Amino acid sequence: MPRKLKYSSNIKDKGLLSRELKTAAELHAQGLSYDAIVEESIDNNVFQVNTERRRKELADCIVTRMKYLDDFTLNRIAEGTIFLANIISVYAIMKTNPLVYEFMNEVYREKSELMINRITDADINQFMDVKAQQVEMIAKWKDDNKDKVKGAIRNILVEAGMMRDMGSFYMILVPVLDMDLVSNLQTVDGDIYLRAMGIRV
Repeated sequence: MPRKLKYSSNIKDKGLLSRELKTAAELHAQGLSYDAIVEESIDNNVFQVNTERRRKELADCIVTRMKYLDDFTLNRIAEGTIFLANIISVYAIMKTNPLVYEFMNEVYREKSELMINRITDADINQFMDVKAQQVEMIAKWKDDNKDKVKGAIRNILVEAGMMRDMGSFYMILVPVLDMDLVSNLQTVDGDIYLRAMGIRV
């Protein structure tokens, strides 16, 4: 099972950030430490955001996600395509946000395993309603906060290319990863996150 983390709605303020993750992985591959990547963001604005506060917040978020990935995976991001960075960004988000992991495991995975290639807004609403019944913290969130979190999860998966907006529903597009990366992720984390993404291992 994933390590126990606190539920948080902060995903609504962060998003996929795959291009930023790829930039940071490239800096890490050049030998920069995590602290140095944060300094690069603050001093040289490598992530191209407006304020110094936002530069630090964004770098801290990216570095947090990087710390949940091993060096092999980070190097693959640095050397790979933006599509790969998209998929591994979702992977890292699942590892840092239990609500996103549970959505992927309980909705995305279950639908893909049943060969139901669509997720509707009703599915997403039902998921959040169930979580509000199960988790006191989520039950205390205001409705507009819940709506923003649901929208963030939708947007992340669409931007990552793991769902396609078809108007009345979202088509599930299970990603394909090469076997050496899959094998490495299995070695590090087991199957739980890969299965949550619909990847059969």
